[in-house]
Amino acid sequence: RDNVTLVDVKRDPIQRVTETGIETGEETFELDAIIFATGFDAMTGTLLAIDIRTDTGATLKEAWADGPSTYLGLMVAGLPNLFMINGPGSPSVKANMIVALEQHTDWLMALLDHLAARGLNRVEAEAEAQADWVEHAREVADATLMPRADSWYVGANIPGKKRVYMPYFGGFDRYCALVDEIAKDGYRGFSLSRHEGEPQRQAS
Repeated sequence: RDNVTLVDVKRDPIQRVTETGIETGEETFELDAIIFATGFDAMTGTLLAIDIRTDTGATLKEAWADGPSTYLGLMVAGLPNLFMINGPGSPSVKANMIVALEQHTDWLMALLDHLAARGLNRVEAEAEAQADWVEHAREVADATLMPRADSWYVGANIPGKKRVYMPYFGGFDRYCALVDEIAKDGYRGFSLSRHEGEPQRQAS
């Protein structure tokens, strides 16, 4: 059985990569392979790497200048028809990711069916509902020690990233019950409308 060695590179930083491995200030490690997984910009990095903007020029980067804000981890106020799967403000990494992904996808597909059945084609998170959700998610997280850790959960591994505890920590079952209640209440917190620039499609 191979031995595993854990090295605290904050205490003993990597000095250089050689032809045969890695040297820190105190030790040399001979390695067959090196897998780099540093600087992982969790939950926001991939989205912000895309130039997402509305027809008025509003961008996701601007909306998240002070850290990610979403409604239910699914949408962002001011950016209609932009749907997120396992986004910040959702249980995502604090749940089974596959189960969370399936729940998000099923919920959003039901929302699209709801729109189509009514001849609508635009949905947007309401700013007040989003602010309430962000505050609720913050309160749930602050009841724990999780936001105090310098982890990627708060973006501490990315220099300059606004420190925000990004996942929803209220529990996956609780989250599912909340979003199902919102759907049953006519998708409370979302503005549903018809944008005349698109052809109307009626569900059969």
